[in-house]
Amino acid sequence: MSSVLIVGGGHGGVDVAFGLRERGYTGPITVLDKSGFVPYERPPMSKSWINGAGGPAELMLRGHDAFSGANIELMLNCEVLGIDRDKKVLETSHGSVEYSTLVLALGSSPRQLRFSGASLAGMHHLHTLEQATVLRNDLTSATSVGVIGAGFIGLEIASSVAKRGIPVTVVETARRPMPRTASEFTSAYMRARHEDAGTNFRFNASVQEIVGQSGRVSRVMLSDGTHVKADLVVMGVGALANGGWVTDFGLDFDNGIVVDSTLRTKDPDIFAIGDCARFLDDEGGATRLESIGNAADHARRVAATIAGSPVPVPDVPWFWTLQAGVRLQMAGRVDRVEEWLLTGSVESNSFSVLGWRNSKLVYGESINSPSDHVTIRKLLAENTAPTLSELRPIAEMGLKAAIKFLVSFRSAPKDEVSRPQMAR
Repeated sequence: MSSVLIVGGGHGGVDVAFGLRERGYTGPITVLDKSGFVPYERPPMSKSWINGAGGPAELMLRGHDAFSGANIELMLNCEVLGIDRDKKVLETSHGSVEYSTLVLALGSSPRQLRFSGASLAGMHHLHTLEQATVLRNDLTSATSVGVIGAGFIGLEIASSVAKRGIPVTVVETARRPMPRTASEFTSAYMRARHEDAGTNFRFNASVQEIVGQSGRVSRVMLSDGTHVKADLVVMGVGALANGGWVTDFGLDFDNGIVVDSTLRTKDPDIFAIGDCARFLDDEGGATRLESIGNAADHARRVAATIAGSPVPVPDVPWFWTLQAGVRLQMAGRVDRVEEWLLTGSVESNSFSVLGWRNSKLVYGESINSPSDHVTIRKLLAENTAPTLSELRPIAEMGLKAAIKFLVSFRSAPKDEVSRPQMAR
C-alpha cells in the first residue's frame, strides 16, 4: 500500500496530511517534526500570544485526538538524518521510515546577524514556540526594548511591546518600514500609527555591535555612532529557506528546494512546499514566498495530486499582519508594481492601495478593510479588474463603490449615467 511521509509539522505539512484524508486517501500518513510540541500556529506568537498568559495549547493547529482520529501518525522530537531515494527510506533519529511519497515542508529559519555581542543574554529571535516562550518570560522584566528590522515580525513585536508600555525602538537599514513588502504610502501610514502608539524608529541605520553589562545586553551601537538603550533585543531581519541538506541526496537547492510547477523536485516522488520551496510562479519565474497562504495553497495542490483528485489552480499570493491596531492585508506581487493608486479615504482609516503593471492590476494592500482584500483577491484571480485609467477618476469613492459604479456605467445607456470627475 502506498504511504505518505511528511517532514514538517507547520501549516503546510499538517494541511497536506488532513487534506489527503479529506480527499479520500486511505493509505498510511506520517507527519514528523523536530519540535516537541504538537503542531502549532506561528502568527499569533508575535501578536496576542506574546502579551497573554496562555500556554502552547492556545496555539495548536490540531490536537493529538485530531491526528489519531484521522489515522495520521505524528512523530515529534524527530530529526531527519538522510534520504535513500532508491529504497524510498527516510533515516531519522527515531529509525528508518519507508515512504511511497515524501513531502518536505521544512519551513524557514531566521537570518542570523553576525556582530559582537549577539550571544549576550537578552538577545532574541522569534520563530519557534520555544523562542516565543523564552521571549515572553524575558519581557516581564524588560525596561527598554530594541528591535532590529522593520519587517512584519519586527513591527508586530514592537506593537506588542508598546502595548505593555515599555519603551521600544526599531532599527532599520532602509529609509522606511516594510521596504520590500509594502508601498511607500502604506509604509508611511503604518509608521505614523506605530509612532502614535509609542514606537520609536531609527532608519538608515545598521547595527555595529551589541554592548552588554554583567553579561546582558544594555546598548545597541549603530553605524552613525549613536546607540539605542535596550536590555532586551529582538532580531527580525528576514528568513532563509531550510533544506540545504537535500543536495547531499541529489536534489537541487537554490534559495529553496527547487521544484517544478507541480511542486515536485527532480525526484517525482518527492515534493517540497511552503517557505522551503523555490517554485515556478504564474509567469514562469522561480520564486519563494514566506506566508501561511502560500503554504496552504501548496498543501492543497500537493494533497490533490497525491490523492488523484482534481488539482486546484494556484491561489493568488496573500499576506496579512496586525500592527499598532491596524489590520493590513496584501494580495498579489508587490515586486511587479509600476504604478500606484489610492482608493478610498485615508481619514477613514479604511482604504486600499492598488498596484498596476502595464495597465494590469498585479497587487493590492487593504488597511482595515477585509472586504476590499477579498475583492482584490477576486479581481486578481479572475483578471477582471478595471483599468487604471477607468478607476483613477473615481478612486476616492473607495474600491467597492467604484467597481459598482463602473459596472453600472458599462451596462446603462450613456444618457442615463454620467461619470463623476473626482480626481484633481
